[in-house]
Amino acid sequence: MSRKLELVSQQSGGNGNPHDDLLSRFMKKKESYSDNFLQHVALNFILAGRDTSSTALSWFFWLVIQNPEVEEKILIEICTVLMETRGNDTRKWLEEPLVFEEVDRLTYLKAALSETLRLYPSVPQDSKHVVADDVLPSGAFVPAGSSITYSIYAVGRMEFIWGDDCLQFKPERWLSLDGKKIEVHDSYRFLAFNAGPRICLGKDLAYLQMKSIAAALLLHHRLSVVPGHRVEQKMSLTLFMKYGLLVNVHPRDLKPVVERVCKTALHKQ
Repeated sequence: MSRKLELVSQQSGGNGNPHDDLLSRFMKKKESYSDNFLQHVALNFILAGRDTSSTALSWFFWLVIQNPEVEEKILIEICTVLMETRGNDTRKWLEEPLVFEEVDRLTYLKAALSETLRLYPSVPQDSKHVVADDVLPSGAFVPAGSSITYSIYAVGRMEFIWGDDCLQFKPERWLSLDGKKIEVHDSYRFLAFNAGPRICLGKDLAYLQMKSIAAALLLHHRLSVVPGHRVEQKMSLTLFMKYGLLVNVHPRDLKPVVERVCKTALHKQ
């Protein structure tokens, strides 16, 4: 209601600081949307666009803490990009958030996020409603009107799909042999964003958000899990951490990473 009053004030020439979020944009459309429709839109923003990304990032940071070699590779990639776009002065790296062009170049970070979602999909299971009689590839008959529930969590950990190291956190499995590009997988193997015609419309936006947040946080800080804190799954509609993720936040010393990047650049020359 307050947002509607704000829009009415704007249209009548009133002052104020207008919002420019997705909900406001829906309300500014020429079509007249009901309050009920707008409530559903807002709820979808929260369920599909907030909880899923925040859950994925919680598991990502936990996995990165457990795998310092992955953290180092992510930092080297971020610093390499920033050295090329902002120069060698690390103070300039921290002045402003990464822009789209910089975030878009973070290939290894995207691979690490994909590997996180393989092992800990934000939505661990899904259901499909059968419209007409059908037969699955296995030969099983499914009658019209029935529902099929499948485990996205289990599919991401199946050895015959992902190999003997299916339980390992290994971002390299998502990269081409030269490590420069994301290797495109069959979307029906990686179901974190659904697949086929029902694939998540916000997939690219979700990656952009998660990469931006992860890069900014890791660039400024080093995280460590609070001693004694238990990290456990809570199976529900969203794969939350049962007790959250409690961490200690330490200032990031970029000097060792920068030195590593410079040595690598000299070696390539």
